[in-house]
Amino acid sequence: MEEELLDSADPVSYWEAIAHPRFGQKWSYAVDEELRSLAENSTWDYVGLEDVPAGVTPISSKWVIKTKELPGDGIRYKTRLVIRGFQPQVGVDFDETYAPVGKLHSLHMMLALAAVHDWEIEQMDVVTVFLNHKVDSDIYMALPQGIEADKPQVCKLRKSLYGLKQATRLWYEHIDHFLRSLGLERYEYDPNVHLLQSAQNYAPIILLLYVDNMLLFSPSANRVTTIKYLLRAKYKMTDLGPVRCFVGIEIEHDQLRQILYIHQLRAVQKPLATNGFSDCNGYWTPQPTGSRLQRLDPESNLTNGTARTLDSDGKQRYQSIVGSLMWLMLCTQPDLAFTVSMFSKFSSTPTTEHLSAATYTLRYLRNTANLAMQ
Repeated sequence: MEEELLDSADPVSYWEAIAHPRFGQKWSYAVDEELRSLAENSTWDYVGLEDVPAGVTPISSKWVIKTKELPGDGIRYKTRLVIRGFQPQVGVDFDETYAPVGKLHSLHMMLALAAVHDWEIEQMDVVTVFLNHKVDSDIYMALPQGIEADKPQVCKLRKSLYGLKQATRLWYEHIDHFLRSLGLERYEYDPNVHLLQSAQNYAPIILLLYVDNMLLFSPSANRVTTIKYLLRAKYKMTDLGPVRCFVGIEIEHDQLRQILYIHQLRAVQKPLATNGFSDCNGYWTPQPTGSRLQRLDPESNLTNGTARTLDSDGKQRYQSIVGSLMWLMLCTQPDLAFTVSMFSKFSSTPTTEHLSAATYTLRYLRNTANLAMQ
């Protein structure tokens, strides 16, 4: 198999991708595949510049180009056309944007229930999720890279694209309406959990939605199959089978022993590799015993010790480490809660002492990367 690309090696532009000496052909195919999908879904109509209302500037777009690791050792070359969502104007291109997102504690609760009661856990993914509903206003987009025209034209959107501020809200309203038509009612405390109660000879089923990813929980495999069929009849879906990885959380479900393990080995490896700690000597505690971090003295630019304030690159590195630790803490490593809380106090003005403490925690991750929460 070809050598996998690291995230840092992904092309940053359309032209860099298609001109890549090794993978240019793969990236070009990925771009064509995305454009073909957009065309099949009638995402936009081509109109002349004279049809654009006076005072309206067509919004530009860009290609987001990433390699995506698949279960096992596979790799996928993924491209996505994204509209520059910071350019639309409130009240002109959109009004409301809010859409609820699935809560992690709902995921934890459902995984625990599935493990204890030996439920099926199946995963599905909606393909080109934002192309399933129409936009609610007139939006004009400049021709994206990769499309040539004989005369000046722009795209008048019929469907949403990634990057539109209102896209997530429109998608949630669409999928919520459909799920409720199937009898799957929203859970009061998490609008992304939909429940179909057991009735007569039918087993209950719970659907957890996280934008375009969904998990199906039920004691009945037949019940899951039925809901999958109804979903595929409505949307273009990818059936991923028994869950293995959801929002970056790797899940191992041993139904025979009624045990479920969750971990984030790949998510741990990324900050370790970025900061050069992949092969370091590890520690077995998040921080040394008696560790006490101090704030910066604004007058002397020093702490009570010898630590100094970080430059902009050091500050960004510290904040990136803290952000990675926070995500791990929320998902699978509650043992990091106190450490993350302590580090977060110094995010605005971190010092060399704080950065050293953060890298200490990375060494702790190095030693515990292969552990999982049961």
